[in-house]
Amino acid sequence: MRKSVNLLLLIVWIVIIFMLTGFPALESPKIKELPVDKFYHFILFFVYGFLALRTMNILAYFISGGLVIIGAEVQQLFIPGRDFEYFDIVAGGAGLVAIYLVSTAKKIRKV
Repeated sequence: MRKSVNLLLLIVWIVIIFMLTGFPALESPKIKELPVDKFYHFILFFVYGFLALRTMNILAYFISGGLVIIGAEVQQLFIPGRDFEYFDIVAGGAGLVAIYLVSTAKKIRKV
């Protein structure tokens, strides 16, 4: 039952990711030339990772995470006002890796 709930939450989060990255001409606030939108991608996929690590093994986690990151960016090719950006992929990947490292460090401390 618990795994089913985690899987449902993960699916809902994936839908939210695609809704947010597919919104036409969605602009993030500019803060003195800092790429705030990269931070948003990091957070989106940090949360994705938190949910995905509860439902799948590590290989499936990184493959599915990579596919969702790339899919979200490719989707933007077809959305007016949105662009495919490699740094968004890097930021999403950093979010996946960060939560993986946090969860691994947490497991190591428990031993």
